[in-house]
Amino acid sequence: FGLHRKVVYRLALCQVSASLLLATVEMFQFVFVNYEDNPWVYGRVCVAVGWLLVYGLWTKLVFTIWVTIHLFCFGVLHTNLKKFEALYIVSSLLVPGMIAAVPLITETYELDPTHTLCYINSASS
Repeated sequence: FGLHRKVVYRLALCQVSASLLLATVEMFQFVFVNYEDNPWVYGRVCVAVGWLLVYGLWTKLVFTIWVTIHLFCFGVLHTNLKKFEALYIVSSLLVPGMIAAVPLITETYELDPTHTLCYINSASS
């Protein structure tokens, strides 16, 4: 297909990969149906799923911002930013990881009362 030849196509492919990660992680939410059977194990799985959800969402957002900036600079300003492709990729993978790690460090990922979704509880002490 040749989609790997242009920077914007590679960025779009990375964004689609982030969407695939996000959709896959969202499918793992059904695991928490049996939460009462073993809350210690499911609590750890919930932390992993919560981290992956936050990471996937932020990765999609950062890739979208980089694609927008690249297309604007290329289309409107007629500036080719191909030399910044490594910065696009690295920042789109590392920045979301650091953002998603904050609730991991503060231990605020938890399962909602209906046992259907892992989220960040802002009321945690």
